[in-house]
Amino acid sequence: MTLTFEERLTRLADTELNIERIKGIEKAFGSDNKKPLAIPGRALVGEGVLIKECRKKPKPRYFFLFNDVLVYATIVINKKKYINQHVIPLKDVQIKSINDSENPKLKNGWLIMSPKKTFCVYATTSKEKFEWMSHISNCIEKLSNNERKGFDQIKNIDIAPKWIPDKEADTCMRCEQVKFTMVNRRHHCRNCGYVICGDCSKNKFLIQSQSDEPLRVCNECYKILTSDRKIKSDNNFTSTDSSDESDAENDQFNPNSNDVNF
Repeated sequence: MTLTFEERLTRLADTELNIERIKGIEKAFGSDNKKPLAIPGRALVGEGVLIKECRKKPKPRYFFLFNDVLVYATIVINKKKYINQHVIPLKDVQIKSINDSENPKLKNGWLIMSPKKTFCVYATTSKEKFEWMSHISNCIEKLSNNERKGFDQIKNIDIAPKWIPDKEADTCMRCEQVKFTMVNRRHHCRNCGYVICGDCSKNKFLIQSQSDEPLRVCNECYKILTSDRKIKSDNNFTSTDSSDESDAENDQFNPNSNDVNF
């Protein structure tokens, strides 16, 4: 009898080998293990090195794919110790393949999109890319209540913007006047991902899907965000108002690398 992907994961989660592997990963993070990884029902699906597009330049990061979360970290000692742990719940993740022509220096890439963070990763080979995307997609499908088809299906959730790498902007992407230097530092708008100067990013706004604290946003996004908040507030007030009137009326009438190992 052929087991489904979900059935294989369920059986794997209960094995002693799986439990020991996850405990080993927790140990490799040491005191930097911000969230417990060894929890009941969690299975390690695969792991390996991927190149992650970072703010300044692409860097190797070690990724762990579990049946419910994607974890990545900075490699410290020959894949035996990790720091800077990031945990992304798969229920909030979307993935999208990147065409090789979009970046001549890096191939076999795809986007990992979530409410807190969106970034590009690149595998060593097309086969490795396919394996990662297939397994991530299968894990997401298992967690989802809705049917998903293909890698690029979009869910109705807020997605954090992909930050434009520093090297792609010599001048502010908003005012297009300020040149970046050691004095005029680059900043990123957390709402659009643009590289901006200090004068074009004097405001902060609470983007609840990304943080519990107000984040730096560009002036243009700040206008849009505050305007949207006002509209929502006015709509809520109007809705409450009409509801109260309705109640009054009723009262009157009595009523979601090549080291890869899967």
